[in-house]
Amino acid sequence: MTDATQIGKAQFVVFSVNQQLYSLSIEEVVEILRVPVITSIPGINEMIEGVINLRGSIIPVVSLHKRFNLIQASKHKKNRIVIVQGENENIGLRVEEVRMVTKFNADNVEPPPGMRVDEDIFIGFAKLDGQVIGILNLKKVLYEHQV
Repeated sequence: MTDATQIGKAQFVVFSVNQQLYSLSIEEVVEILRVPVITSIPGINEMIEGVINLRGSIIPVVSLHKRFNLIQASKHKKNRIVIVQGENENIGLRVEEVRMVTKFNADNVEPPPGMRVDEDIFIGFAKLDGQVIGILNLKKVLYEHQV
């Protein structure tokens, strides 16, 4: 979902990375898993933590901590892998915790600030229960990272 006008009509999966809240449209999420064994691959892009075997398919797992240049949080039982649909493949996003599935009232969503924010990875920011939740542009998060 890249059209800000559709935000008020969609549901979003809200998750945390370093205690910051982010969200993706539920249409972009294939499934949410407990973290299985992740096999590391030497020499691969630094933001890819490794791969998992999901019902016979090899799925790359992106560390959102590394993608957003954040300190890696300690691993705990609430960590999840959010499987999303990439351009031609499913990709896993490692997050600290999936918090909720919700709708954002269009009146409580604002566009990103006028400045360019890390390749425009945010479609907007939602205000919910006194918190700010970044609405991610999945294609920009996955494919427009400068190594």
